[in-house]
Amino acid sequence: MNRQEIKEFATKLALVLDGFTAEIAEDRPVHLVRPDGACLVAYRVWKRPERVKIIAGYPDGNAGYGLPRHEITAAVARGPERIAADIRRRLLPTYERDLAIVRERMTEAAVADAQRARFAGRLRRLIPAAHVVDEGRRLAVRWYVGTAAYVLTASGEASTCRIEIDGADHDLVTRLAPFLHAER
Repeated sequence: MNRQEIKEFATKLALVLDGFTAEIAEDRPVHLVRPDGACLVAYRVWKRPERVKIIAGYPDGNAGYGLPRHEITAAVARGPERIAADIRRRLLPTYERDLAIVRERMTEAAVADAQRARFAGRLRRLIPAAHVVDEGRRLAVRWYVGTAAYVLTASGEASTCRIEIDGADHDLVTRLAPFLHAER
């Protein structure tokens, strides 16, 4: 099965696979996509032109947060209708369950990203001289006061942080100690 044949096969498969449409581009494999973000990729099996592999993908190229890879391999001669039935029976039930988990985790990550961004904005207002870097899922804030270098790191939603102070003299430590010891 050459590239043109796989495109034609995937187009026929999309027609009998409920809700999926074929996306064909010259620079990548054929994708069968649904409006809800479900994505199946059709590949020719290496050195087995009579077979096709259908691999389920996660949105935004996400690796699936460690969830299993979902795929089936089928003989092209079985035809699009029977392969679509196999996809519905063998691949879609577990893939759709894991896809829901990925969507939930992506939503949680988006909420954490927004909370971390708000926290970064507050820190910028409170410490104008600070260098604030969002390293994707981790916020790093650095600033200097006298001889002391401060580094604050926050991960996830930034509900807790780690603060390191390098070069703190005795005066700074004695001024900070009562504040750090006080219960809030």
